[in-house]
Amino acid sequence: MDEDFAIEDLVEEYLELRRAGNAPDVAEFSARYPEHAAELTPLLRLALEMEREGGSGGGDRTVRMDAEGSASPGAAAVIDADALRIPDFHLTRKLGAGGMGTVFEAVQISLGRRVAVKILSPELFSDAVQREQFENEARVIAMLHHPNIVKVLSAGHCSGYCYYAMELIAGKRLDTLAVSDPREVARIGLQVARALAYAHRCGVMHRDIKPANLPIDADGDVRMCDFGIAPVLAGDGGIVEKRGSRSGTVRYMAPERLADGINTFSCDQYALGATLYEMISRQPLFTAPTQKELIQLICTAPVAPLRCRERDLAAIIDKSVSYRPEDRYADMEEMAEDLQHFLNREPVAAAPPSPWRRLCLWAKRKPAVAALTLALFCCAVLLFAATAAGLIRTRAALKQTEKARNQAETAQRAAERNAAVADETLTQVFDRMAELPATPKNKELLSSLLPYYRTIAGERRLPPGKLAILGTLAMRCGDYALAEKAYREILDSGNDAAARNRLALAVERRNRRDEARELRRQVAEEFAEAPTPADRFAAATALVALAKSPDAPERTRAFGILEKLLAEDPKNPEYRFQYALLLAGNPGLRRKMRIPGVEPDAFKLLLELASAHPERPEYGVELVKQMFARTTPGRGRGRAEFQTALEISERLLGRWPNHPEVVAAVTLLHREYISSLRENGEATRAARVEERLLNILELVFYNSEVPEEVRDELVSLQLDKLEALKKTDGFGASALAKKIERELEFHRGANRAKFAEQLKKLRPTPEEEKELLRRPRPGRRPPEGRPGRPGYRERRPPPDRRPRRPRRDGPGRERERE
Repeated sequence: MDEDFAIEDLVEEYLELRRAGNAPDVAEFSARYPEHAAELTPLLRLALEMEREGGSGGGDRTVRMDAEGSASPGAAAVIDADALRIPDFHLTRKLGAGGMGTVFEAVQISLGRRVAVKILSPELFSDAVQREQFENEARVIAMLHHPNIVKVLSAGHCSGYCYYAMELIAGKRLDTLAVSDPREVARIGLQVARALAYAHRCGVMHRDIKPANLPIDADGDVRMCDFGIAPVLAGDGGIVEKRGSRSGTVRYMAPERLADGINTFSCDQYALGATLYEMISRQPLFTAPTQKELIQLICTAPVAPLRCRERDLAAIIDKSVSYRPEDRYADMEEMAEDLQHFLNREPVAAAPPSPWRRLCLWAKRKPAVAALTLALFCCAVLLFAATAAGLIRTRAALKQTEKARNQAETAQRAAERNAAVADETLTQVFDRMAELPATPKNKELLSSLLPYYRTIAGERRLPPGKLAILGTLAMRCGDYALAEKAYREILDSGNDAAARNRLALAVERRNRRDEARELRRQVAEEFAEAPTPADRFAAATALVALAKSPDAPERTRAFGILEKLLAEDPKNPEYRFQYALLLAGNPGLRRKMRIPGVEPDAFKLLLELASAHPERPEYGVELVKQMFARTTPGRGRGRAEFQTALEISERLLGRWPNHPEVVAAVTLLHREYISSLRENGEATRAARVEERLLNILELVFYNSEVPEEVRDELVSLQLDKLEALKKTDGFGASALAKKIERELEFHRGANRAKFAEQLKKLRPTPEEEKELLRRPRPGRRPPEGRPGRPGYRERRPPPDRRPRRPRRDGPGRERERE
């Protein structure tokens, strides 16, 4: 590193101290550098005079030095604007003065526009070096055409003056502005980086990038100027300055330039990074009391990492001011690209982001999408938590039921099926919610969705898919009027057979049966020969609903449609289910024509469907009904089949304990079995089966997810049992009445008042309770009392028992006896 300083550097240091308000006296400052004191003192006075003449209007204030470091003579000569005549330009006022000349505001007479004219001092006109430097600045700016570089309009010389005209920038310099927003700093840096990248492609190196040379126009755009020391390079090489002739501002110079005088394009990058660093931190890269110490710091000390709330921008600036040129960006285009990535909230090359950082940047780029994604994720988490909680409660109930029945393996399979249903529910929220049982919580959740659908239902361009969901949700919540409205709007936009069938169901639920029958008849007539299988299947479903007897013509037509559909797709479960319903209503239909690949027996076909699709409870319910219809709980084969029906119904109840139709079918089957046992004289067995059914229903009675229909079944069974107890021995009637009373306190169904009235009639009166207490308990011997008192009964000795058979002695016993 050169220990001798360029006179120009010392002058620049003094001017900066003066602008900061910390400048000492000229003589005192010159005394710090005795080896330059003779030349420095007059030069500082000259610089101060130029500062005063320049005023606040800016201009070129850098003192230009020759190769030996001495000031050019007469640099401070005053140019008289009134006496100066430049062709096609009328000078109006002086904007500023610098080491090479003076800048005037002028009017270009031929075009009538305001321009800035820079005039070389007449004393420097005769100096070939200074004149060449001035003309070089004009040529360099003239060859550059970029929106962020000031434009040269014309150049020439007359009457001993050398001048060039450039566009007038109506704004302020960057060093006079206080920019606090990091993104605004990045925007300014991006403009300068693009301008420098363009200049470098043209072979021009600025060498004096600093805030004073970066004016901001009225639109807030940077217009880079002052190319007075800019060389034109050939290729990507650099230039090496002579000893003591480093031109520019020291605190923005790169270490390699100060140490060895090496000038490359990377030096401009360092100067821009130092400028951006200073704008954000409000202080330069390095500070020192003297120029010598400042150069020493730049060449040896590391740059402190920039502290900024925008970490990516700090990484970009830190990379651009790296000590070694190879650690900086390869060129200004890479730096401009990284700044553009930062402004676009994208990852930057200077700081490879972590996956979390990439997610944060993506959220900033697309806040609306990020907010919607977060909301959907939270909904999924909440739904998963609710489903998991319900799954845990269901598994606990199933575990208790399986312990009572000692069937652990069945409980494990049921839990796995429940887990599969829960997983599918998370992926098909709206579709699956419409298929779940109408439990209180499910109804509450679906009801909370209905206001949204009511809002969008008013739009005429609502997609049919959303209207179908609206209708399904309304049917599940019991709002049949809203469901009817949704399905009618679907039909307004197109002739949909499935929607018309659902409309018929909604109308039928509103007790308009004739209208529902007419809708189904229309579906059967219009779509029986439709080209699409879905429409033909809708016609078959309508015909099945219209059939009122086994030999009805609608049933025969439905059989013909389903026969063709099953021939095309024999594995379709919906086709097979409707076919099973047809066979169950009229088993003789299977004799007309066998369908290849389809089971002709309704019971076996339903058994296959229930086993293959446990998530469809209607298959299992219909299977239980068919088994109930075809078997009787008697003896022999009928009793064995009925036992099979009981096992299947209990497994179905374990899978769907909250489904009203499942509970109703299972309860009906068990009641029939209990009644048959009592008719056959098996009262004890009937009591065990009845107690088992009650235990199963009691396990789910207090579950908040259980619909009121399930609670109705339990209370109804217990009331029947209470009535039977009062007719027999009456033992346990009081305890059962108290249990029913507690359950009615928890019950909130529509039949609660009716059950309470029945309980009031069946509850034992106080006199009846006393009488029940006097009765002997079943299976226990009455008290003997004393002779002569009521209740005395003489004890008789037990009859002689048969003699016990002698125990055989083994070989070991014989040897022991011997």
